[in-house]
Amino acid sequence: METTKKIFISAGETSGDMHGSNLMREIHKKNPSITFYGLGRNRMAEAGLQCIHDMSSHSVMWLQALKKIPGLWNVFKNCTSFFDEERPELVILIDYVGFNLYLAKAARKRNIPVMYYISPQLWAHGSWRIKKIKKFVDRMVVIYPFEETFYTDGGVSAKYVGHPLFDELNRRNIDDVLIEKMRYGEDKTIVSLLPGSRKQEIRRLLPILLETANAIREKIPSVKFLLSCSNTRNLELIEGITKSFTSANNQRLSIEIVAEKISEVIKASSLCIASSGTIVLEIANYHVPMVIFYRISPFSYFVSKPLIDTPYISLVNAIAEKEIVPEKTMYRDDYKWLASNATELLLNEEKRETCIAGLKEITSLVGSPGASAKAADEALSMI
Repeated sequence: METTKKIFISAGETSGDMHGSNLMREIHKKNPSITFYGLGRNRMAEAGLQCIHDMSSHSVMWLQALKKIPGLWNVFKNCTSFFDEERPELVILIDYVGFNLYLAKAARKRNIPVMYYISPQLWAHGSWRIKKIKKFVDRMVVIYPFEETFYTDGGVSAKYVGHPLFDELNRRNIDDVLIEKMRYGEDKTIVSLLPGSRKQEIRRLLPILLETANAIREKIPSVKFLLSCSNTRNLELIEGITKSFTSANNQRLSIEIVAEKISEVIKASSLCIASSGTIVLEIANYHVPMVIFYRISPFSYFVSKPLIDTPYISLVNAIAEKEIVPEKTMYRDDYKWLASNATELLLNEEKRETCIAGLKEITSLVGSPGASAKAADEALSMI
């Protein structure tokens, strides 16, 4: 009989909770005697996590960070007490870089091995942090092929396993009836608007997306818009912003708000317009053309520009190392740029087919399921 071993695992964000739960299940398949303790949300709890803290209330955006510090300090103290009292065989950290690097430092101080799964995007900005990674992390388990070279060149042990999002998408049951209902027939031009999952993002981005939709409708009058609400807690906010906009601007704008069914929204679409993030890979998975943008303040734009280490903000372009989809970092609401690029991808068949071919190439590189199982092998090899 195997001796029970303890793994401490920390994920702060909703996406980390999803990937953490899948990793835990794969580790359990290979070694059922493992017990998990740590920080997560509902999905990790369902997968068997003995929660030291539920992180649902600790998601940190930059502008909220100062307000969260006292609460996170208490979480940190409880984690270090756990390290001292229980001595886990391994600490697994998932994304959430600011807080998780403190945990890495605390674990290293106690000679507990540290695996970092799903790297912070240091290759895009903050490459100087690789020195901290080298000092406090034993192994980086990375999800993009170029990250392995980035870390090994910096003297950090790294292993590329693929992106766990594709494990999740591979398991997802798609409602084809809903897709057909949203399409109203195969020839319908449908543009989906994806404003993100955080309230701050929605307030900042949705008005730009609605202005973009209005501009697209002027060029393609028959177009229908799907507006994705990835979390039902944001439904009232999205409905309120949309109602205010359509009342003030154009009653004829055809927008259907769809709650939660994000894969169905993407698959039903002729084109997606989204903010930069992991959603880009989900859109790419279904080979749907897209236009990607990121909106920041003028001050943030000019301060951060010298610190950006990659020419691309969208993951598909970063992986391809060339522009497959139109992308732009905005410091003002440039909806005309979004509308122009969107209509070109809708009306120019050659550009559309080139974009789709590029997306197929990217997903052939990174779109295979199995990342969670490979990450589990890496974790167990460290115990």
